[in-house]
Amino acid sequence: MKELSRKQLRNLINEELLKTDDPTSEMTELTASKAGKQIIKEGKRIMAAGKSINECAYGQTGAMRRGLANISQFVYKVGNALSSIDSLKENESVSSKLPSIQELKQLHKEIQRLEKL
Repeated sequence: MKELSRKQLRNLINEELLKTDDPTSEMTELTASKAGKQIIKEGKRIMAAGKSINECAYGQTGAMRRGLANISQFVYKVGNALSSIDSLKENESVSSKLPSIQELKQLHKEIQRLEKL
């Protein structure tokens, strides 16, 4: 039988003490970390960028206004999802706050139309 050193025994005890009975998701662990706080902060900045783009849209006319408004809405939704990763309610997920694939495809087509002469 192999003997444990004091350091190994201490590490083993610490590992057992740190274990919890309640499993937590990776998202919950992320929101409690320093990196998670930074993501939330940057999400708020992305939301502000979406608002700024929307304000710029009102200086334009026609298709460009609509295009910029759609871009701003998309950017705002991404920022909103990131900034609210720590404040989810029961049965709610971050992915439900993100723009849909359909919205991304629509935005892509709109930008392509604006690029044409």
